[in-house]
Formats: sequence, structure tokens, C-alpha cells
Amino acid sequence: MALPKDAFAFLTELKRNNNREWFHDQKPRFKLLNEAMLDFIDELIDALIPYDPLLAGVHPRDCLFRLHKDARFSKGQAPYKTHFGIHLVNTGKRSDFNRAGFYLCIEPNGCLMAGGAHAPSAPWLLNIRRDIEARGSEFQAILDNPTLQQWFGGLRGAKLIRPPRGFSADLAQIELIKHKAFWVQHEFADEIATGNTLIEYYTQAFQVYQPLQLFLNQAARAALD
Repeated sequence: MALPKDAFAFLTELKRNNNREWFHDQKPRFKLLNEAMLDFIDELIDALIPYDPLLAGVHPRDCLFRLHKDARFSKGQAPYKTHFGIHLVNTGKRSDFNRAGFYLCIEPNGCLMAGGAHAPSAPWLLNIRRDIEARGSEFQAILDNPTLQQWFGGLRGAKLIRPPRGFSADLAQIELIKHKAFWVQHEFADEIATGNTLIEYYTQAFQVYQPLQLFLNQAARAALD
């Protein structure tokens, strides 16, 4: 199943007409597009279940972010996002950032996939650092994997200048431990997003990313225990 045909056209027009009056007039169109997006997400979930069985039972509606911006944080700004954001997390909650999921952004000239610990809670971050201290060579091997490098490049995330409290500056993996976030990102062309192979492409990217996800989520489970 391909991305809904109207997705790019709608987002392009929304960027030019980012106001409540235009969106109100487009509500019937948006309703049809939203339902088609949910069908598309259902296919995404089905494609990933063989690799992450815990995604079984996750509802597409719980993976799709709203286009409406939060009025508390967007006063004086355009009221709508100009992209579709999809976050597949095996807890079934798109806003669950206490574990690593896999994100898909659909936006003309801005499509990307990303995953990891983008803004980890303090307990999760501490456990990630402890796991790197204990299993640093394993984590480094995940990051150095040529296929991961080809798809996602290097590890992203802000870093501390000095070692975090409780960690020696002499540790072999101290530069990784200094990270305050651990995530990867892959940008891709509009032609892939609008073609017939997006789900296959997304699934392939997920398989490359999954070893990093599993490492981070082991620390996440320990943080939630």
C-alpha cells in the first residue's frame, strides 16, 4: 500500500494556507485523507510485526500525531503542522518517549525516519549510560555497523562537555556516555514517499535500526521497573 495520493498535495496547500478558515473549508477532504493515513499506518504496523511482535494490537490512531499545534506553545504562530508525524512504539502510545520507537515524518522536501532516545527521562538516561559503561564494546559495534552508517550516519544527540556525575573520565566509552540523547535519522526523497515502495523502504530501515532500539529499550525497561 502506498502513501495516500492526496497527502503531498494537501500538505503543500496547507503550507500556503496555514489558517483556520482554509482548514475549515477543507475538513471533508482532510477527513478522507486522515482515514487513508490510518489505513497506511495499519500496513506499516503489519510490516513491522514480524520484527517487533509487541506491535501487534497497536492501533493506527494512537500512532498518528495531530496536525493541530498545541495552542499553549504556538501562540502567534501558524495553527497547523505541515507534516504528518507517525511514531510506532510497542506500548501503543505515540507520545511515549520513555522508550525507543521508530518515527516517520511525511513532508514535501522534508521526509525522514528517526529513532532512539531523543529526550530520555533522567532514569532512562542514567540506565543507558550504565549499560554503555558495562557493554560499551557491544554498543560501539552497533554504531559502527556499516549498514547502520550507510542508512543513518553517526549517532545524534547533544553532549555534555564534562563526564556526567558518577562516571570516570577514564572510561573507554566516556564520549558516548557524555551524550544526553541517543538517536539516528535518515532523510529520503519525495519520490520514495510518493512511490509504491515506502512501506518496504521503512521496514528495511527499521531492521537496520532495530539493534540500536533493542539496546536502548533494555535500559528503558530497567528504568521503568
